Amino acid sequence: MTESSYGIIVNDAREFAVWPLAQKVPRGWRFAGPTGTQAEMHEVVGRQFVETAPAPFITAPAPKRAK
Repeated sequence: MTESSYGIIVNDAREFAVWPLAQKVPRGWRFAGPTGTQAEMHEVVGRQFVETAPAPFITAPAPKRAK
């Protein structure tokens, strides 16, 4: 594996990780974005991915009740 063989993977819960390109991506995850060195990918994550609660914990506003 070369120094530039990393990418960013993401899942449906909007969790993300820096992942070696040579390793099989875990089920439910997919590559999203550029590739580069491990340090470059951590820099991309710091710039482009906002840390929030995973999707299951993000709730929509409650519907208004009829009067």
